[in-house]
Amino acid sequence: MSRSPFLRSTALSVGLGMAAACMALPAFAATPDTVTFPANSVWAQEIGKLDHDGSSYDYAVAVATGKTLQIKLISNNANAYFKVTDQGSSQEMVDSHKTGASNWSTPIAAAGTYTIQVYLDPDAVKREETAKYALQIGEYGAEDLRPPTTAVTFQPNKPWAEQDGSLAAGAAAHDFTVSIAAGMTVSVNLVSKNPQVHFKVQDATPKQLVDSSTTGSNTWSAPASTAATTYTIEVYADPTALPSGQQAPFALQVGQFPAGAQPAGATTAAPPAAAGSAVQPSASK
Repeated sequence: MSRSPFLRSTALSVGLGMAAACMALPAFAATPDTVTFPANSVWAQEIGKLDHDGSSYDYAVAVATGKTLQIKLISNNANAYFKVTDQGSSQEMVDSHKTGASNWSTPIAAAGTYTIQVYLDPDAVKREETAKYALQIGEYGAEDLRPPTTAVTFQPNKPWAEQDGSLAAGAAAHDFTVSIAAGMTVSVNLVSKNPQVHFKVQDATPKQLVDSSTTGSNTWSAPASTAATTYTIEVYADPTALPSGQQAPFALQVGQFPAGAQPAGATTAAPPAAAGSAVQPSASK
């Protein structure tokens, strides 16, 4: 008896079986979706859905040198996770299935592109199981965390104005501007329990007039100017001197008064209470 019909039948069965198996494999995108950031935002959000037949999805994000890459995954399914891979080295940087955390960040030393894969645990996913998710991607640097420049204004008949704030390792400077009328002396006083918090003052040229880290004094005054002048006051600290996850509160007091007539009250304020966590850019909710 010829074995050919049996072989042909077996080959056909195997071929159909392989085709059926291929049809049952999860559907993957040919190339990752490119993550883009809205104008003036350091956060992007991707919305998706996974199931048994499409149990993973890839995104690619380009991150500049010196930035921090932050990933946050929000899902209604506890079996949804993410991986981050450096495309340049093919090195896996994190797998949230292993870490158990849905939020992760890392500083980026050199510009590169990173693949973020959102996936369902293949050992836990059931055929009818689905997972809706929101993937939040942050790309930010120290300049993005720096608070906007704050204008110091004076109340009527009050020679002193005060601005309260705080610094953190990720946001270690805050700029203030103050306009001083012609013929008036400007005085600056900084109050902080942290000895690493200092201030610098520049005039409009801009020329640096003082740096309290070198003078060793938390107060400074400039002689009366013949013309109205706008000063920039930078309150700052060395980021390496600030504990991670904590803030350094301060009170900046600015006075203006006629030469030789400095009023009392410059050092009466206490710094605001310390906050419990470091400043980070707000992610989408």
